[in-house]
Amino acid sequence: MSTPEQSSRPWTAPGGMPSVPPASPGSQPPQRTDGGPQDGRQQPPHTSRPGQPPTWQQPPTTGGGPGWQQLPPEDVARLHRPGVAPLRPLLLSDIFGGALQTMRRNPEATIGMGLIVMAVLLVPSLLGSLATVRLLTSLAPTDVEVLTLTVNLGFSLLASYALTGMIVHVVGEAVLGEKAGLGATWRAVRGRLPALIGAMLLMGLLMLVGTVVLVLAVVLLVMALVETGGGMAVLGVILVVLVVLGALVLGVWVSGRLTLAPAAVVLERLGPWRSIARAWSLTRGREGWRVVGISLLAGLVTSLVSFLVQLPLLGVALWALASGGIDLSPLSTSTLVMDHAFQLVVGALVTPFTAGVAALLYLDQRMRREGLDVVLVRVAQDRAARRAR
Repeated sequence: MSTPEQSSRPWTAPGGMPSVPPASPGSQPPQRTDGGPQDGRQQPPHTSRPGQPPTWQQPPTTGGGPGWQQLPPEDVARLHRPGVAPLRPLLLSDIFGGALQTMRRNPEATIGMGLIVMAVLLVPSLLGSLATVRLLTSLAPTDVEVLTLTVNLGFSLLASYALTGMIVHVVGEAVLGEKAGLGATWRAVRGRLPALIGAMLLMGLLMLVGTVVLVLAVVLLVMALVETGGGMAVLGVILVVLVVLGALVLGVWVSGRLTLAPAAVVLERLGPWRSIARAWSLTRGREGWRVVGISLLAGLVTSLVSFLVQLPLLGVALWALASGGIDLSPLSTSTLVMDHAFQLVVGALVTPFTAGVAALLYLDQRMRREGLDVVLVRVAQDRAARRAR
């Protein structure tokens, strides 16, 4: 298992096109396993300095003891897949399978971490919702319900984003065959939580600005058509529908491209704005549509899983509550408690998978665009050599 120091700055963004870090004497350069080009691609820079721990950009040379060349053939073959995903540009099956394998191999740092994080942040959400219902009795029930939903949504997003950052670190270690524990994950990610929250708020602000612009555009369009007379009513309705549908597609496309921002925050140690810019840069061109499509597919899968998990639990809970004569109105204490309990269970099961998909998509884009797979194979060689001593 890697130490916290070794994983503190794992994936620094490339700043130029230096050559691959030198190998130990007598070693052969790592070969790509996908038939892609060996040279001419941007490589991560040499970021280590004397006295600093090795990073994935500059693995140390092995001095003394057996090198990776002296490993058994089966161990050398595993260097191209030391962990949950192969060290080459990934397929859809690699991404989904890697996310699931991370959860299966390290349940305490994925599902266990999900239960802890969701519980820590959903408890104040529940208390805030109950306080809203108790204190704001002068408001209409519909207004109170909207406020409770807003409080719940805010804490749920915060829990989901914090958990995503932690799972990204776990997946980053799992790719190289390492198992990150709860304590090591917390020590590695706790300093990135403010940046994660800042990125979430910044993306929310950008989405809010976009929504306001859309609403203003629709209102101005309707006003302009009303002034022209009745013959334009049908055309106005069609134009409004087209504008709204176009805005929805644009919103999905933008949000899909920004799914890599949490990985950039945690793995590259970037701030909120730079992580958003980094995610946008990694998904430019045709690759952006691939990232958006896989993210949408992952969202559909998790929605189906959420429905299948919630359906029997909801049926049992409603039967128990109804048979006991307990109030099931939307603002009742029992309903609020039950809703938060469902979010706790579903979030702990679903968020590790979506975070794993985002982390592997980030890894895939860096291997395709920056040749990160070559560096990761070199790191796998070094770690295998150290274990063989």
